[in-house]
Amino acid sequence: EMRKFEKSFVNSDFCNFLQKKYFFRKFFDFIGKELEGNALEIGCGIGVTTELLSARYKNLDFTAIDFDKGQVKLAKEGKKSGKIRFMQGDATNLKFKDRSFDYVFESDVFHHIKNYSDAIKEVSSVLKKNGVFYLMDISKYCFIWPVRLLFPPESFFTKKEFMEKLTENGFRVEKSAGNLIFLVQ
Repeated sequence: EMRKFEKSFVNSDFCNFLQKKYFFRKFFDFIGKELEGNALEIGCGIGVTTELLSARYKNLDFTAIDFDKGQVKLAKEGKKSGKIRFMQGDATNLKFKDRSFDYVFESDVFHHIKNYSDAIKEVSSVLKKNGVFYLMDISKYCFIWPVRLLFPPESFFTKKEFMEKLTENGFRVEKSAGNLIFLVQ
């Protein structure tokens, strides 16, 4: 779970504005196509990113998880789309059948997971054979002092290191963009 200051920032109108007007526009441009089927979002927080994904990809049914029960409660209370199911869950121990999802999304979450390589393994197991993992996360180079004091990550990695973990777990990286805040498919 995030510390109190970090959680209040992540849940703030300012952060939600940045997600909507900047980061997710880049994410959607990066994905660049329509998607349909079943999707899992890891680390949904209060549901803002899930709602953005659901509004953009109207042909996807979403299951969205977060480790923090309080965040999930807020997501359920603010739910706007009927195609989203919010639930508490652990990315390093997903409780879904193998090969359940066409897509898995992660945005700025894996740096919060101490054993993020375990989470990558779990994503690999719940994705269908030709499923796609879309992710956006923050490189260790963003966590300079004092940022690291205010927003302490559980894991430090570069885009290259993260892509190596993906490859080790059977993923084929189709494309990537950015370095400090990076996107990978």
